Amino acid sequence: MNEMLDAVDRIVLEAIDEALSILGDKGRESIYYFIEREYLIEKEDIPSNLKKFSDCLHLIFGIGSNVIERHIINTLKKKANVEVKLDDDLDFVESMEIVKGIIRKKVSMT
Repeated sequence: MNEMLDAVDRIVLEAIDEALSILGDKGRESIYYFIEREYLIEKEDIPSNLKKFSDCLHLIFGIGSNVIERHIINTLKKKANVEVKLDDDLDFVESMEIVKGIIRKKVSMT
């Protein structure tokens, strides 16, 4: 079971890393540094701390964080080859948990 969760978390982290690359290498690394310093969360632990990661993005980017979060979700769906229509009322964490659940099911079937 842990291997499955590790595989899902690895995909999530890769998608976050890829999505944050729109900010450039320095921007992406600054976010990782900030979340580690302010929230005591290392990069590898972000997939299991999505609420705090979202809080960090909101602190840094304000309302602009919504665009980044949407980009992360879309990158994750594309990377994991998941097609799901998410309700617009869902926040970042809820959306990510739905996509992670679908990925978990796909991983467990292989």
